[in-house]
Amino acid sequence: MYHDAPRSLSRRKTLKRKPSKRKIMRYRSYLAISVFGLFLMSGAHAQSDVTLYGVFDAGVEHFNHAQNGGTVTRMTMLSSSVPSLLGFRGSEDLGNGLKAAFVLENGFAPWQGTLLQNGRFFGRQSTVGLRGDWGQVDLGRQWTATFRAVIDADVIGPASFSMAALDSYIPNARVDNSISYYGTFNGLTVGGVYSLGRDTQRAGNCGGEQNNRACNGWSALVKYNAPQWGITTAYDELRGGAGANPITVVPGASGVAFGHSGDKDQRYYLNGYARIASVKIGGGWLHRNIEAEARSLHTNLYYLGASLPVIPKLTFDGQFSYMDNPSYDTRAMLLVLRTSYAFSKRTAAYISVAQMNNRGDGPAYSVSASSLTVKAPKPGQNQIGTLIGLRHAF
Repeated sequence: MYHDAPRSLSRRKTLKRKPSKRKIMRYRSYLAISVFGLFLMSGAHAQSDVTLYGVFDAGVEHFNHAQNGGTVTRMTMLSSSVPSLLGFRGSEDLGNGLKAAFVLENGFAPWQGTLLQNGRFFGRQSTVGLRGDWGQVDLGRQWTATFRAVIDADVIGPASFSMAALDSYIPNARVDNSISYYGTFNGLTVGGVYSLGRDTQRAGNCGGEQNNRACNGWSALVKYNAPQWGITTAYDELRGGAGANPITVVPGASGVAFGHSGDKDQRYYLNGYARIASVKIGGGWLHRNIEAEARSLHTNLYYLGASLPVIPKLTFDGQFSYMDNPSYDTRAMLLVLRTSYAFSKRTAAYISVAQMNNRGDGPAYSVSASSLTVKAPKPGQNQIGTLIGLRHAF
């Protein structure tokens, strides 16, 4: 017994030193499978990408004829020349011209670093979808067709002094629980968004996903873009429902009760732009119609603006807007002038001046209305605002 043990151990050691051909082939198979798996993983990784991007835009605004008749100087809250944001976007090539894509984007207040959109972590956009030659489909929280309808013709954009002072929905036209489709074919873009519950947070408080289209929303557009000009028509509708907050008509003033599924807030858009040499001219018309059990009314907003690059780093923008709101017995004219100087492709400084002229005995519009805290003048009183700020994109 004792003499056999060493021979057995010796034999085992020999086997370890010289593996059989079967084991060698097995090891080679394992190695080949592992290398092939790593190759697939690296190939899949190479076909996908994720981008981090953002804008930090901070400014100081000053305006007269505030609520108490005095002046106000403060940091901008919601927007300055553009909103401050942080986002992630990514896509993966699925083959045969098909891609998967996502966007996660939040808005934050640069004056204190807090989240906007009622504290949503990705309140500006939160979508996942598919892309192809046929167009794109997205699911989640996203812009309505209003965003695509005004982006080309509105030369001032979602700034602190902008058309948001006359209709605060324009730069905030987003819906929850939505699906969208857009396709562009030879310059012609068609598409729209449908929401099963347009706003689950306290700002709109109309979560929906109920019967009778309560709290639903939908929008659609048709636009054509040529190399030097473009034209757009669009429609946007929001529905009321149990628990929905009143619909804002004059920013800072009491809105219209919107608690029934049959209540409608409708907007009709028609606008266009043209480029003449280096000058861009844009303008349009926005008709709004509210049909609610509490009240029905309509407004008309007209605007015309131009953007002129004086030198490669210096740009002048100007826009005139007119709001006709007979149901509230108020009319307003807004003139905005802005000068921007680009230190680089990512960093720019700017100065904006805005004047709001109010007419009528109803609530007055205010140049401060794109802020969380509106400081409106008295009915029929005018207001002037100035803004200086710095913007950095990354």
